[in-house]
Amino acid sequence: MDSPKSPPGSVRRHGRNISHPILRRSTKGPLDAADDPLAGAPASPSVLSPPEISSPTVSAEVQQAISTLPEPALAHRPKANVDLTFLQDPSIYHTLPTEDVAPPFIESEQRPPPGTPLADLLQHGHFRRAADRAAYDLVQCAPNDAEGLLQLLYTRLACLILISRPDLAAQEAASLSDLLARNPPVAKDIVPLIPWELRLLLVRLQSIGATDGGRRGIMALYGLAAEVRATLKQDNDDEVLRDVWPGRLRDLGLRVADALVEMGELETANRHLETLTDADEEEIAYRRALLRIRVGDVTGARICVNSMRDESRKATFEVLLKVADGDFSDAADSWQDMDEQGPDYALIANNLAVCMLYTGHITSSRRILEDASAQLPGFSGLLFNLSTVYELCTERAIHLKAELAQTMAAKTPQPDTSGWEKTTLDFKL
Repeated sequence: MDSPKSPPGSVRRHGRNISHPILRRSTKGPLDAADDPLAGAPASPSVLSPPEISSPTVSAEVQQAISTLPEPALAHRPKANVDLTFLQDPSIYHTLPTEDVAPPFIESEQRPPPGTPLADLLQHGHFRRAADRAAYDLVQCAPNDAEGLLQLLYTRLACLILISRPDLAAQEAASLSDLLARNPPVAKDIVPLIPWELRLLLVRLQSIGATDGGRRGIMALYGLAAEVRATLKQDNDDEVLRDVWPGRLRDLGLRVADALVEMGELETANRHLETLTDADEEEIAYRRALLRIRVGDVTGARICVNSMRDESRKATFEVLLKVADGDFSDAADSWQDMDEQGPDYALIANNLAVCMLYTGHITSSRRILEDASAQLPGFSGLLFNLSTVYELCTERAIHLKAELAQTMAAKTPQPDTSGWEKTTLDFKL
């Protein structure tokens, strides 16, 4: 789950109270929807006609993780003849505004052509258009095709999250969430048909705008964990199910820790991680090290790092500890010694640029970020940092940021970095 609370992707001092250095989106995460400047956008239906007709200028973004391929246990779900017409009311689904999209992406030749299938939109990171397509297909779906309809609903909601519109996702999920909360007799037939990923997403969305600080969401995760344990106690000869459910239980434990971090309960999250004895030890050490750094406990973070077995991850954390101690010069030397062509190049380049900035080498910082932006897809954190450096070192910042947006819009769409399409905020325009 997302946890950063400092300005995501901004150039900031990595001091005692830092978070994970991996490149972040410059827009707010799902639990910050109340502060979203577009949260009050009018909600009007967008699925009365095909998305390529109703919104011809809409592009999109996202990641391949929301592929419509079925989850491992999907084929083992019971079949039931349920009527899901209540999910097909066009008024539920919103027109997606484009005011926040950087203009070069609206005008780019890389936009998907009208009629592009949903699978292709997802594969190439066109998540805004994919959200439109999923809503249109959902309304056209047969009401008793529960498997297809619920998978389309999951795709629609996930795409909204990925384009930083969790507020709309929470509203559109309310029809199903409210039904499950009321628990009418028909719910017992619907619940077994809901994909596990959709159930997790519904839990997350119910925390959007909640006045309880996220506590209800945590209790809902514990409720799912109780359901998993009950399933594990049942005799089941299906090897696939026996492999899937223990993994789900471990995943729920980590999700509780993530939710606590998003609430700001960092010490509670750390204590919770200590109780997850069945989880992967390497993953627990990694998360605890991040938490220790986040609260400024460098000594505690070192203890967690020393218990890691992954040498590459361990080396990265060693440099982060230097950053946490404020030793930017030594940290910059260490980042430069690391393999800049490896899989962690994006992380290395972004952090090296920040260290160079704080040691007074702003020209070097700009060069590093420009090289990274030319070689990598458009990471929002990278673009935001480069735009900030432009503001610091030249009076032509607006022109350079506009050129950067044009360059990114001309790149071949990819599902990485939360999709192809970027917002004006990513470029600080």
